[in-house]
Amino acid sequence: MSIINLQDKDFLAKGGERICYTNPLNKHQIIKVLHLKGKNNKQNKLEYIYYTYLKNKKVDFSNIAQCFTWINTNKGKGLVFEKISDYDGTTSKDFRFYIRNNLLNIDNQNNLLKNLKKYLEKNLILFIDVSTVNVLCQEINKHEYKLVIIDGLGARRLGFKFYLYVHCNFLTKYKIKKQWIKFMFNYNKDKTYSN
Repeated sequence: MSIINLQDKDFLAKGGERICYTNPLNKHQIIKVLHLKGKNNKQNKLEYIYYTYLKNKKVDFSNIAQCFTWINTNKGKGLVFEKISDYDGTTSKDFRFYIRNNLLNIDNQNNLLKNLKKYLEKNLILFIDVSTVNVLCQEINKHEYKLVIIDGLGARRLGFKFYLYVHCNFLTKYKIKKQWIKFMFNYNKDKTYSN
């Protein structure tokens, strides 16, 4: 099996547990690889399990990045995701960037938030790591946007609680509401940093 060689020029971002690279063989994809050796929360494994669950449920993926497959790289085993880009081909920027730089008026922001909340509730999707940097603001046409979650879905760790939240609709709805309150807290905090 061939190994994909990830280089510094492919680097996109580094999170608490993983590093994201543009797939050198497909510019429309990213590869997430673990950078923590030893103790970690197995985020790639967790997301793969959760995305497989969502695919089996035939969930609408319009506001979350697609997850494709595992791949071998020189940095270790990686998980391949859709790369979210604007209509002009540039990589979409995170929602925090738009908030802190006042690039969207408050009505646009409120509409985007309302649509994302409705999407999560309708599709019973668990958005757990509710930072505004885990949500991209994709410009789908000139001055027309949508929010796309690229990270933080499912759970923070594997275990019985994750199983319950996934398989019990009552608990899923409860968790979605609880996490949305936290997301709005983070959103409002970002607004105070705007220029």
